[in-house]
Amino acid sequence: MDYEIKGRVLRVLNQVTGKDLDNFNLDGDLATQLSLDSIMVVELFAKLEKELGIELPLKLMTARTGKVFLEMLESELKG
Repeated sequence: MDYEIKGRVLRVLNQVTGKDLDNFNLDGDLATQLSLDSIMVVELFAKLEKELGIELPLKLMTARTGKVFLEMLESELKG
């Protein structure tokens, strides 16, 4: 796992949700842990795209856990 990418993603998650993510469980359900609604997901994707300088594929929205999301994201970034 790329810890720089993880840190950047967690920072954006904190901005979008306002939640303290120090004890965030990467194996837990994202939507449940973060109380994400559809508007927050769109905001999250927009901020991540800006942060990372790429267009995120919609398939990332299917990730149920933080770990799967990060794995999919890293795969996209590697091209």
